[in-house]
Amino acid sequence: MNGFLRAHVPLIRTLALLAALLFAVGWGLTSLEKKDGTVTLPDDGWEWHPADSLEEAAPPPTGSDWSSFSGTVDRTYRYYWLRVPLPEESGLENPYLWIINVGSMKAFDEDRLLLDANFMKKGVRLSASFHWKLVPLPSPAPKQVYLLLRNSVSGGVSPWIDYGNKSAHVNRILHEDMDNIVLGGMLLFSCLISLGLYASHRDKLYAYFALLAFAGGYASLVRNHLLQFFWNSPWPAYLQDVCMPWATFATLGIMASLFPGHLTLANRILRVFMLVLSIAMTISAAFFFDVYGFLGEMVYPPAFLFVFCIVFISIFAAYKRRKDVESVWVLAGFILLLAIALIHILRFAWLPGITDWLRAHIAWINSLPFDLLFWGLFGFVICLIRVIMYRYTAMNRQLTEWNRSLEQVVQNRTHELKERNEQLEITHERLAATIRETSEALAETIILEEQHRITGTIHDAVGHTLTETIVQLEAAKRLLHRDRTLAESKLEASQSLVRRGLADIRQSVRLLKEDTEHYDLPGAVGALIRETEKEALCSIECKIGKLPESMSILHKRIVFQTLQEGLANGIRHGQARFFQLSLGVSGDCVKLRLSNDGLTYVPSDFGFGLEEMTDRAARLGGLLKVEPGTPGCVITLSLPVGSPVL
Repeated sequence: MNGFLRAHVPLIRTLALLAALLFAVGWGLTSLEKKDGTVTLPDDGWEWHPADSLEEAAPPPTGSDWSSFSGTVDRTYRYYWLRVPLPEESGLENPYLWIINVGSMKAFDEDRLLLDANFMKKGVRLSASFHWKLVPLPSPAPKQVYLLLRNSVSGGVSPWIDYGNKSAHVNRILHEDMDNIVLGGMLLFSCLISLGLYASHRDKLYAYFALLAFAGGYASLVRNHLLQFFWNSPWPAYLQDVCMPWATFATLGIMASLFPGHLTLANRILRVFMLVLSIAMTISAAFFFDVYGFLGEMVYPPAFLFVFCIVFISIFAAYKRRKDVESVWVLAGFILLLAIALIHILRFAWLPGITDWLRAHIAWINSLPFDLLFWGLFGFVICLIRVIMYRYTAMNRQLTEWNRSLEQVVQNRTHELKERNEQLEITHERLAATIRETSEALAETIILEEQHRITGTIHDAVGHTLTETIVQLEAAKRLLHRDRTLAESKLEASQSLVRRGLADIRQSVRLLKEDTEHYDLPGAVGALIRETEKEALCSIECKIGKLPESMSILHKRIVFQTLQEGLANGIRHGQARFFQLSLGVSGDCVKLRLSNDGLTYVPSDFGFGLEEMTDRAARLGGLLKVEPGTPGCVITLSLPVGSPVL
């Protein structure tokens, strides 16, 4: 025994804590209940008499066969009269009878009708245990009243009658139902919290808990007599029995969410059954009164017992295997709820052969608080709240750990990125230095290439010209004494050759000068055109469009030198006297086109200048083409730049 207690100390401690909590709260709320000003009429002096229907207009005469009332009437009689003696010399002004546990009824003072509450004529469904009747009595009050009642087919409890004035009845009801209102409010508040959690987390546990809390909160609020003062409709209390199967269905769902893997198939089958029963009771409550009563009194109670046995086995198995906070609190709350629910079922449900025996042999059940079931449900909800808080706290703790680890990962990654960035900056500086060195080397190479090209030009043009000049001068010297006219022509030819050599030298000097200054391509092209037209006596038609801002000095020099070579070759080799020049942007390329009217070009190997320009254009990804014209020659240069134009 001691070993058993030691093994289950957490469970026993939790059960004791729950019992103490419920007792403290229940005692605090029930201490507010008082019956000052009202008197409960004992049934030991009541008498009854059979009746044919609720349409009888007056009670049977006093000498008729009246029988002593023993709490119930044989259910073979559907209607009966009940004679209730009233307290003598009460001295109350405006006395009233407050009657509960009866359905349709009429109240008489001898043959005078005091109240007609025949709901059968109106087709209204009501719960006799919660829809009370307030019967006004004449003043002074009569010695006795007669009640014409409809006998409960299900063998309901005995009518309950309180005697007092109206304010005393209201005051008593207010104090008696205070606990139900508080419990209902707390349960509905729990329902709203659970719905909020479900909306944010989409966990079925919160949805099932919200359904359980709503069912308990609704039943707690409508299972009180105070509501009738504000809403005198029998429907809310009549529908409260629908909450029982819905609450059972929600409990099965909660167990499936908390303890997956325990009696999974049985739990799923029972959930489907309870869902169908809940829907059937909800529909029958509105349209089929007899079916509603049958389902609520004959089908649900045994189903409830079976379901709770299965749930208890599942919870206990989880408790034996885990013995953690969740299983301890759920098992403690369920044991408490199960015990109270069994007492409620045995007390209020009609079980053939059992209910009458219990009422006869276990009378203390009827002395328990009327709303004891809601206290059990409240205790179970507290346990579920504790479990949800435990899970929520564990989840927050896990999220905190994840956040901390994520922050560490981010810090490590940031440190790595910082190191990589520093490495990239160092690499960038090295690359920039390498680019500068490469650019300087390339510039030096270009200067050397230019010098080489100019040297070749001077050698090819000026040297050749000087050679021809020397030949012409020697010929003129020999012919001076023999043929003066021919000698003069030779001298004139020599003069022309010298002039042409001088022009070539000036062009070479201009190229050298442009290497060291900012290269204004349009200005340089204009100066070249004007000088060429003046010295070569030719005409050049020029069209220059907008050029890209990003053109480098290399691009500009290749364009200028290609134009220079094209003009020189056209004049020298093609004997051209008219040129057409177009320079602009085509797509992402700078395009130069130069055509002339000289001799038709015959494709052959390029000279030194054009071959050098072709190589330079290829290095920049461009293309230089020389093609025959009609007549003359057409030179086309394309250089990619890929930037917007000026």
